[in-house]
Amino acid sequence: MSEMSLEIPVNKTEDEETGYEGTSDEQVTEATPEPPDVQMAPKASAELLEGQGWGCLTLADGGEAYSVPLSFGYDGDSTLYFQVQTDDDSDKMAYMDATTTATFLVPEVQPPEWSSVVVRGGVERVPDEEVEAAYSAFADNAWFPTCPWTADKDPTEVEFYKMEAEELTGRTSVAGQ
Repeated sequence: MSEMSLEIPVNKTEDEETGYEGTSDEQVTEATPEPPDVQMAPKASAELLEGQGWGCLTLADGGEAYSVPLSFGYDGDSTLYFQVQTDDDSDKMAYMDATTTATFLVPEVQPPEWSSVVVRGGVERVPDEEVEAAYSAFADNAWFPTCPWTADKDPTEVEFYKMEAEELTGRTSVAGQ
């Protein structure tokens, strides 16, 4: 890792114990590590999407935001697929209908290192002719949480939605990715 110099102005005065008398013009040079390049290469961003399997979808309606963690499948190119519980009375579906451009955050944190990919684009219901592609992408890399339904609660409808990436960026604390 390369180093850069940081000059820190130091105001020193006479030290009675040592007899040192300094001036306010003196500077101390301290070596500090240069931060790593935080922009991830496209290949590294794709690998994180293929390996993580879950993230957080953020939707908006006017000035109000709504975020929901979701498992997802990634087609390896530019499409993310989600299985969404589609209860018509839910906040999630109201925000989904109101959102023009959504943001999907996929984080990976293993202290002290971190990486994340942010995907932006529209979210829409997967058409019938694309359901097989959605199942395939989902089977390849989605993380499946335990079933949220209990004996006293009926399951809701689950449908595939997709996000076509209009923007895909990755950032990391790991140099060289």
